Amino acid sequence: MGNFKLQFVTLFGYDYAKGAKELGVSERQVRRYLKANKATKPIEKLVEIMYRGYMPLTGPWSECRISREDNLLLTPWGKVKPSDVQLVHRYKWSAKKSEQMYQNLKKQTSNQDKYLFDLQNQLLDIIGDISEKTGS
Repeated sequence: MGNFKLQFVTLFGYDYAKGAKELGVSERQVRRYLKANKATKPIEKLVEIMYRGYMPLTGPWSECRISREDNLLLTPWGKVKPSDVQLVHRYKWSAKKSEQMYQNLKKQTSNQDKYLFDLQNQLLDIIGDISEKTGS
């Protein structure tokens, strides 16, 4: 378990009324919890979940949390807006389409490169023939 007092103060500051309302207990009870740095198991669990920003305690999300102040996802690498998360699928789709366009263009230019190489060889052959005939 985490430090109840630290978690509570991080969430609500010293606004005991706000914390009490959010937790569904009296302000007097909140003061008792903070003085003892311990609350009932359900209250401790709820505060811990809120402190983590409703993210799982283990696994890849363990170091992330959702900020209650500005509703941003806080990660070890910075803040992420909800719109950023919503655009991930669009970004992946766009990247996939761009990759397909690149591969098609690469295939087309590869065919054109072969055509131009063959054309260059033919022109060099023609120039060689002309040079032999004119003696230059």
